[in-house]
Amino acid sequence: MSQRTERPAWAKKIAATVMVLSLVLVCALASLQFLGSFGTTVPVTLTADRAGLVMSPDAKVRLRGVVVGRVGEINKSSDGVKLVLNMNPDQLEYIPANVHADIKSNTVFGAKSVNLEIPEDPSDQTLHSGSAIAADHVVVELNTLYQRLVDVLAAVQPEKLNATIGAIHTALVGRGDQIGQGFADLSVLLGKVNPHLDELSRDIEAAAVVTNVYADVMPDLLKIVDNFTATGNTLVDKSSDLDALLVNVTGMADTINGVIAPSKADIISTLANLNPTAALLGYQAPGLACFITATASAGQKALPVFGIDDARVHLNAGLLPGKEPYRYPEDLPKVNVDGPPTCEYGLSDPSSREHAGFYVGDNAAFPYQPRTTPKLDPSKLFDVMFGPAPRG
Repeated sequence: MSQRTERPAWAKKIAATVMVLSLVLVCALASLQFLGSFGTTVPVTLTADRAGLVMSPDAKVRLRGVVVGRVGEINKSSDGVKLVLNMNPDQLEYIPANVHADIKSNTVFGAKSVNLEIPEDPSDQTLHSGSAIAADHVVVELNTLYQRLVDVLAAVQPEKLNATIGAIHTALVGRGDQIGQGFADLSVLLGKVNPHLDELSRDIEAAAVVTNVYADVMPDLLKIVDNFTATGNTLVDKSSDLDALLVNVTGMADTINGVIAPSKADIISTLANLNPTAALLGYQAPGLACFITATASAGQKALPVFGIDDARVHLNAGLLPGKEPYRYPEDLPKVNVDGPPTCEYGLSDPSSREHAGFYVGDNAAFPYQPRTTPKLDPSKLFDVMFGPAPRG
């Protein structure tokens, strides 16, 4: 039977110590490996207006749910904060340089993380060491909401708010059916208005044009208002003179009334009798105007003929074609010839060389037509020289 030898006590203690240290070393190495202490990272700077309360170093940086880095440092700047992101260099080739970044949290009170999003038009360049990106959005926290709510409540007086809420409650209580019917009527009204939105839009555009016109003329309108103001002040200052003027006008009206009133019947009769004459003058007004204008112009042209320049009368003699003899009773005139007044054929301009046509009316059984061409008739000459005097 063999005899087992006993190990010394110190050997057992050393073996136990080595085993414990080995276990501690294995746990430490596993922890360091889990925390990424043995991996290399690339720094990228993220700027934001704020980082939030629950943003701490070692926060995760995710891209499409995959952790591509962690927050290394959080530093304050003049216009916000700067976060140094320790990015995994193996993932940078998948992240474009114009990547979007948001600081958000998964829960209300949870820790924040940096979420990267690929834009719709990613850049050809990718992130690299020293790149800088900006945070587009930082999630709002409950403490921010509470602070804003406290600021609002501090500005609003509680008793007035209570009175307002009470008045609203009193106005709405028991009127649910009426309010619902009002919303239903509003919906029907909006349904009728909706097909006319294009016309309404055009009206609004036209109103904008009109408003611009009024805006352009507004200085002139304001000047008119100022002038009216000055006129009103002048009338107020001269009110005594206006009173005197009204008194004088009233007295003059009474005087005129005293003169005209006894003769008003004669005045009315005279005006009534003038109606036919006025109507005739109105009807002949074009011809009268033509006659007066032509007479004035002809008078100016006749002044040299009657010696205005050299005190001599200038006459031109010549022969005119003979006229047809007057025949009785065929050429007896009628007195019912009528026609509208006219200024045609140069009658209003004595300088015109245009020959005016003859105005032929119903003035005889055979209207007289003057001859405008010469006619040789010796018998007529002998009749005039040796025959009896014509009748009529």
